[in-house]
Amino acid sequence: MNCLSGETDRLIRNDMLLCTAPNPSPIQEQRTTRSGIGLLSTIFLIVNATLGAGLLNFPQAFDKAAGVAASIIVQLVLLIFITAALVILAKCSDITNTSTMQNMFAEFYGHRSLFFCALCVTVYSFGCCLTFIIIVGDQFDRVLVTYYGINYCHTWYLSRPFVTAVSCSIFILPLCFFKKLDVLSYTSSVGCVTILYVISLIVYKNYTKIEPPVNPMKIWPDNGYETLQIIPIICFAYQSHMTAIPMYACMKDRNVEKFTICAAVSMIICFAAYTVVGIYGYATFGAGNVPSDILQGYTDKSVILTLAIIFIAIKNFTTYPIVLYCGRDALLSIFGMDVNVTVKCRVFITLTWYILSLALAILVPDISPVINLLGGLSAAFIFIFPGISLFQSILLKDSELHLNKDRLLIFFAIFITALGAFASGVVSVAVVRDLYQTPEKTPLVTGFRQLRQSLCT
Repeated sequence: MNCLSGETDRLIRNDMLLCTAPNPSPIQEQRTTRSGIGLLSTIFLIVNATLGAGLLNFPQAFDKAAGVAASIIVQLVLLIFITAALVILAKCSDITNTSTMQNMFAEFYGHRSLFFCALCVTVYSFGCCLTFIIIVGDQFDRVLVTYYGINYCHTWYLSRPFVTAVSCSIFILPLCFFKKLDVLSYTSSVGCVTILYVISLIVYKNYTKIEPPVNPMKIWPDNGYETLQIIPIICFAYQSHMTAIPMYACMKDRNVEKFTICAAVSMIICFAAYTVVGIYGYATFGAGNVPSDILQGYTDKSVILTLAIIFIAIKNFTTYPIVLYCGRDALLSIFGMDVNVTVKCRVFITLTWYILSLALAILVPDISPVINLLGGLSAAFIFIFPGISLFQSILLKDSELHLNKDRLLIFFAIFITALGAFASGVVSVAVVRDLYQTPEKTPLVTGFRQLRQSLCT
């Protein structure tokens, strides 16, 4: 964490002085002595936390939005605000001298806001961890049914519960005990490589398809409403804001300008990955025929496809510990405990978190309704939380809004907060409707409804 001393801390916490004085930068001597990760490692962390299961859903998102060009334009516009929100979180963490989102909220809005924010982070993190384990089970299910046959369900050492528990315990659990997030930058690079392979496979499959699709992909939608349907999936796909402040705190040179570079480069990489997968996956299957999981649309038993399926599992191995790290810190905050707890306490909380998520992912028949309801939090982390944080930081600095710059920032804060409320409302309404009715067609915002459909049932 970036440490501030005496006079510097007094300046940051004094509203009257902040009206005329710029926010002081961290002490240079501390920057040169603190440990942490560099720019490249930070980029790996952000990319690995952002690119996830939403990648496989993007071709269908392009299809539902009924136009490649319109989908790309909407994605680019939202990407500006998504990247700005990452920078806002980093700047606000500097102002409050904090290393977690819940502690930043406590500095801005008091202790009660800490509990609310920590609860949101904990619930969302646990839901994500459940999802990662379910995805891992789905990938091994498909590989086993392809090469062993449906009888794998009746072999105990090939069954979903056993394979999922063993693989996750070997590859996920050891990565969850680290005290700092920076160690996970190495595994994040592995996760980025696996995603690169999956993207290459989707492009390759488009160029090697035997027959052209019955209905070619559309460039522009018939009406603007169709294009708006891609907004929820973009919120799911680009959600890394919950982990932004811990990542920023792990930088060796904690500097907003350098983090801005990392955030911009990371979002450009993610945009390129999502767009390439969306275009080529959409072009492969054509309008109206794109599966919700693009890999499920390929029916061959080739080795290259099997590797892509396994790599998706590996990607989730590397992302689970990042999300657990944020959830564990938030859980400690709820109980009023400091993040620098004893090793025994950290191990106990980590084991409890892991065992509960593994047990629920394996034993509970269908957790999708609960997890689906968490979908609205995704837009909240991207837009609402950064928006109200920026709003409060400007009021603390210039409560009378004397500067035109501060007035513009207040307007921007209100705008992205409203944008987040709109996106969160759209997701929540779609989820609630999905709970009470069975749609004729697969909805765009599937959440995690299809993830728990085991091949053994």
